[in-house]
Amino acid sequence: MPDSKVSAMIKIKISKAHEAKIRQGYPWIFYYQMQNEDIEGKSGDLAVVYDSRNRFLAIGLFDPESDIRLRVLQIQNPVKIDSDFFAERLRQALQLREALEGEGTTGYRVINGENDGFPGLVLDRYESTAVLKLYTAAWIPFLEILLQLFKNQLSLERCVLRWSRNALESRAISDKWHEGCVLFGDPVEAPVHFKENEISFEADVLSGQKTGFFLDQRDNRQRIRALSEGKSVLNVFSYTGGFSVYAFSGGARSVLEVDTNSFALAVSKKNLLLNFPKRKFSVEQFRQVKADGFDTLSDLESTHQKFDLVILDPPAFARRNKQTKTALSAYTKLAEAGARVTAKDGIVFAASCSVHVKAQDFYQAVLSGIKFAGREYEEISRTGHAKDHPVSFSQGEYLKGVFCRIIR
Repeated sequence: MPDSKVSAMIKIKISKAHEAKIRQGYPWIFYYQMQNEDIEGKSGDLAVVYDSRNRFLAIGLFDPESDIRLRVLQIQNPVKIDSDFFAERLRQALQLREALEGEGTTGYRVINGENDGFPGLVLDRYESTAVLKLYTAAWIPFLEILLQLFKNQLSLERCVLRWSRNALESRAISDKWHEGCVLFGDPVEAPVHFKENEISFEADVLSGQKTGFFLDQRDNRQRIRALSEGKSVLNVFSYTGGFSVYAFSGGARSVLEVDTNSFALAVSKKNLLLNFPKRKFSVEQFRQVKADGFDTLSDLESTHQKFDLVILDPPAFARRNKQTKTALSAYTKLAEAGARVTAKDGIVFAASCSVHVKAQDFYQAVLSGIKFAGREYEEISRTGHAKDHPVSFSQGEYLKGVFCRIIR
């Protein structure tokens, strides 16, 4: 790779205002923020940003097909972007997560994109299988370097490549780097198994959502386990049953799952069987409903059913900024419906995975919903990102949750 001290393929100009944001750690330059728009370059070229005094400000990956034209790799001091550069970034990422396997966790995020200094790149591991998810084709010229580092530092048997929906449309992607290809190791012939806090799960690394499992909710699942003993649990938007398995592991009396995805519900049963292979669950102990979460909550209220622990973890209600207002209204309605079916002294847990919804606005929406249900509550705790999902800039902070006890 070229030495950024002596060679720059592309020079990008930005406003003074955006220079200040880059200095503060903002990792992106969008096409509309560039002052020199007619730039010739291909995906994966290195581009340098100079400040208004013509001093080096940043270097990053250029992508002419993405709205994010530059993803910043390094600011302030010019460096050589080579194997040593990425090896040091990977070393720091691994150091941050080194305690996880000692906690009985073999499925976790190794690289959290921009927040670990790898903009537009996520690496998750499921025991000996890793999944590399790319959000820009600009990483293609560096893949051989990265794969060698992964082999050397991670003791992996295989690595699977996944692409974000937008990146998959890039003309820079050749057949060699197609969606779901195995970058090294044996083919994936079945879901892979891993552990999380000593609990077993399986992940569909080829076609499952995200990289095959929602690893970011690990800490919240652990909290659910601690609260579940003897409780009846309602898991709305249950997907593959992560919260359900934790609830039973914590001694839950019963779990009702609600989801519209038949495949996810089937996987949830398999995850339950992985952890309780000899246990025969009665319908009273474990039941699944394939239906819309809001509709089911309404049905449960109409039949006067109540639960000791209600889990509300929906998919993102806002996928872009203009949907934020509608999303907040949905979170309020969901919290209201959840509170209506929560028993006295029961607990409601509500979560949001939308980066476009600010944490404080989300908490206010949930608390308002509980009040609209006519319930009194006490807030137990607010939660955020686990240590393998670090946050280094505001737009990287997407996950938030709140636990509330219903007093009456």
